[in-house]
Amino acid sequence: DCLDALDIFQGFLDKGIKGIKAIHADGTYFVWLDCRGLNMSQDELNKFFVETVKLGFNSGKTFGPDGEGFLRMNIACPKSTVEQALDRIVKALA
Repeated sequence: DCLDALDIFQGFLDKGIKGIKAIHADGTYFVWLDCRGLNMSQDELNKFFVETVKLGFNSGKTFGPDGEGFLRMNIACPKSTVEQALDRIVKALA
């Protein structure tokens, strides 16, 4: 259920993921990750998430120049999948 996944996601954000903030629009199962605090170019960010974190998100740059530094995460999946993804992010940034 997306609401459960959103609760899990929000719990991780409340703990704080260094360099990443999240923006969730009501009524959707997409979450925008503001990764500008990681000080990476979009290409570095995409590469880091695919090669190090082992997750593929939509590049914010795809949505226009204002999307630079953002990733879009789909949380329409089992909450265990969201938990695993967030664990990977936290570990990769540690």
